[in-house]
Amino acid sequence: MAAIWCTPLSFKPPLIGVAIAPGHETYRIINRAKAFAINFVDFNFAKQVAEMGERSSKKLRNKLLAVGFKFRNGKATGQPLLQDAEATLECRLFNRHRTGTHALIVGRVVAAFAHESFRSYWDFSRYNPLLYAGTEDANGKCWVFRSGNGETVCVPLEDQP
Repeated sequence: MAAIWCTPLSFKPPLIGVAIAPGHETYRIINRAKAFAINFVDFNFAKQVAEMGERSSKKLRNKLLAVGFKFRNGKATGQPLLQDAEATLECRLFNRHRTGTHALIVGRVVAAFAHESFRSYWDFSRYNPLLYAGTEDANGKCWVFRSGNGETVCVPLEDQP
């Protein structure tokens, strides 16, 4: 899924949180697998991320392939890791907290990978992060993203299968 709300929660143990609506298929998949992965992608992948956010896993066998992402399974959890991700975190399900319309899914990071642009501090001269800025409906639905370099793109979406 395309996660809009994702945040570090603890250094020891290393925990990260993701907000997911319990009605989404991703919520069910994570609860069944007891694991998930977080993939940090470059601004160049805005279209694929927007398409991921609009498609349901209920109707697709493999949403990653449907939007054009290549992936491999992580060694620690078996969860999908995007081949083009700048950084990945493999997480085991640590806890869940219902917080109104969403649940905070807490993962314990059990493995991490990063390209050179992440080795000590994020090097934004080499990594241009994809940042969600909202959704617009004025001229048809589109996802709005900002980059770390100040670029903005609105990815228009049609009805997805």
